[in-house]
Amino acid sequence: MSKNKIFIGSLAVIIAALLWSLDGTFLRPQLYALPSVLVVFLEHTLGFIVLLPFLIYFRSELKLITRKQWLTIFWVALFGGALGTTFMTKALFLTGFKDISIVILLQKFQPIFAITLSVIFLRERFPRRFYLYAILAIIGGYFVTFKNPLAISSVASTTWVIALFSLLAAFSWGSSTTFGKYSLKNIHYGLLAALRFGLTVLIMFLPALSYFSILPAVSGKEWTTLVIIVFTSGAFAMYLYYYGLKKIPASLATLCELAWPVSAVIFDYFLNHNVLSATQIIGGLILIASVYRVTLLNRSFTIMGKVLPGFSRGEEAGAKTANLDISLAGKLPQGLYLVDVISDDQKYKGLFYYGRNSLSNEDCLEVHFLDFSGDIYGKNITVITERYLRLPKRFELIEDLARQIKKDLELVKD
Repeated sequence: MSKNKIFIGSLAVIIAALLWSLDGTFLRPQLYALPSVLVVFLEHTLGFIVLLPFLIYFRSELKLITRKQWLTIFWVALFGGALGTTFMTKALFLTGFKDISIVILLQKFQPIFAITLSVIFLRERFPRRFYLYAILAIIGGYFVTFKNPLAISSVASTTWVIALFSLLAAFSWGSSTTFGKYSLKNIHYGLLAALRFGLTVLIMFLPALSYFSILPAVSGKEWTTLVIIVFTSGAFAMYLYYYGLKKIPASLATLCELAWPVSAVIFDYFLNHNVLSATQIIGGLILIASVYRVTLLNRSFTIMGKVLPGFSRGEEAGAKTANLDISLAGKLPQGLYLVDVISDDQKYKGLFYYGRNSLSNEDCLEVHFLDFSGDIYGKNITVITERYLRLPKRFELIEDLARQIKKDLELVKD
């Protein structure tokens, strides 16, 4: 995963979040007179029409989708498209768009849901600093949301129904990020966007059916707003979002989505002339800095060096390793990585470990080739990190280390 790929993917998700904030502060309030269920159905129907060419063009990829992927795609459509959008629209409509700060605040729980589900289902693991930046990002989102962050009376006065809808939207979109990442394993991001919108239309058809009688009463201005949503915060933003999600981890994507409160406040200033407070500016800076640091933390590292002689103790634990000079680690966070290894112009998958070696009790930098046998001592190799798997661990017994290595090997079979 190259550095440019990480930044481009992150930027795409951030732009999508900017468009979503335009939706909440400017577009969706113009649909306030319509039932929220009908709004969700209409915007997804129009969006599906726009995305239909991707379904036609990439239809050959449909046969690549496994049964498990179909389940995750349905989850994305149900929770990310149907329920998540309905919950958020309902929450915003219930506030009357007079004070949406509590809705935005509670939606900040989305990263917590997404990161937790990424750990459970996608087996994503992160260096310790990741969690620090994640917490700082959420704190920054809180300060951006409220002009006076110490006055929480608005939280106490908000009805539990609005709070419940906001949290349900956070869970729905957080889980959609996680399962959307899994759904993208072997299909085009445009195809996933089309499938999400198409399935959402089918899911929302029955709930919206009872409101079809009022369709003739939908004004030209409301239809225009729906079309604008499709080409900004709707189908276009979702296409852009999946483009970015294809390139970066789900956990990073959900943090990049926190650009939404910053942009929402900025749009609120230009559209409604609400001035930022000092704490909102500080919160915005914390949020942007945290997401930027996470982006750097998730970048790919490339390490090149000559394989050094070792003590051949790795074989005793079930994994023969090639040792590299520890000085090559640089700013690489300690832990275990899934990597690509290039040797003699051939590319192999491997496990790369940087941290305390339980057998020698010294820091080490070593790589285990998957599906490779041969002598590489003295050769120059290139290691490119792909995915962080776990933090370093220490073991007193070689048998415990061997059991951990078996777990690590099982972890990368998928």
